[in-house]
Amino acid sequence: MDAIVEGPNFEFATETREELFYDKDKLLDNGARWEAQIARNLEIDAPYR
Repeated sequence: MDAIVEGPNFEFATETREELFYDKDKLLDNGARWEAQIARNLEIDAPYR
């Protein structure tokens, strides 16, 4: 199953405005890049939910 996710990086500095425009493919690639870290963060946080 595909999901659009936001990674833990909230720094959105780029050289051009166009780099900040995300389409579905770019969002899915971003999610794939951060998938392991996001899963680990959720695992660590689980006892507090």
